[in-house]
Amino acid sequence: MVASKTGGSRLPVPVNRGGSWVVLGTTANRLWERGCFGRPIRDGVQLTIAELLCAHRLRGLPLPHENWLTEELSNHPDLLLEAEILGALRFPGEKVVLAENLSAANAVLLDSRSWALRWSRNMMPKEGAPLSEIRWFKANDAIDWNELAEWTANVETGGRIPELMIIDEEHGVVTYRSTFHRPAGPLKNPFSELNNEQRRVVAHAWADSKETSEGYWLDIRPSQWPVTGVGIHLENGVWLTDIEARIVSQIVNPTMPTPTGDVGRLTQLLSDLLSKGVAVRSGFKYGTRWRVYAGKVGSDHAPWLIVPSEEAPTNWGEACLSARLAAGVNKHWLCAMESAGRKEWRYLAIERPPSDSRWTNPVKH
Repeated sequence: MVASKTGGSRLPVPVNRGGSWVVLGTTANRLWERGCFGRPIRDGVQLTIAELLCAHRLRGLPLPHENWLTEELSNHPDLLLEAEILGALRFPGEKVVLAENLSAANAVLLDSRSWALRWSRNMMPKEGAPLSEIRWFKANDAIDWNELAEWTANVETGGRIPELMIIDEEHGVVTYRSTFHRPAGPLKNPFSELNNEQRRVVAHAWADSKETSEGYWLDIRPSQWPVTGVGIHLENGVWLTDIEARIVSQIVNPTMPTPTGDVGRLTQLLSDLLSKGVAVRSGFKYGTRWRVYAGKVGSDHAPWLIVPSEEAPTNWGEACLSARLAAGVNKHWLCAMESAGRKEWRYLAIERPPSDSRWTNPVKH
């Protein structure tokens, strides 16, 4: 790329000062005032290399010299990706300030793993609180679900939106958000809210159950089955999966120990969901462990698709696909995991934001 004396906005050529790139002169202030590029300094604006390239693309800022990009890529292999993400955010006018420049905005991160803060396009950073805290990932980057949940909790606790920018091998950028859901419904908690007669019915049906391939069949009319959160109606009876059968056996005998390993974790997770008053059914057709209803099956669609973290996507490309497929059938995709140090389950969603907050590349490659 060949640098010219000035860009279309009549900005001067950036110069290297102490290892940083600065744009000098009064006209440089427009980079901050109009787009929050860089950080204002005494005699101009200091830019990161990604911001310099983004300003070249969006504001006509000339590159420092002909071989600048080649030289910088040798030391900063993610330069093109980061500039692409900045462009996706800034092209529609959003005010984005990188973590290293937040002193200029009188703002701080709620979590040090965040890359930037975002303000609405019609607000300067010093005039109000940021809307979101941002991280970016490559589509093939591995996901640490517990780490992501921790970051999401820190950001949401402070009243900001946890925003995720994902970039693929074609340098296409898409926007997602992470947030916690709390599945809940009106069904009785089968562990604490069944009366004595209902417990007797469950115990009698379980005592006469017949083991089948992959589960158990109970000779009880579906209309008389008290644990409405599990079991499908089959041959004028109720059929339970192996995991559901373990739940029923614990309802009958609360002192029965929970199994260990993967079966134990699935049993604990299903128990947590049922205790929240929801109905749970297989999520096989949607590519997840369970689909979850906020009430009885058949009264409405299942708003949640849930997968335990051990079965969750391993990279961002897979996670985005799961979230997009769930949104396509009007459902929320949730990754379930236990809170570190606490005996409770958290349900983390990866979601597409509203249509007015979906930042993507201004130029398709």
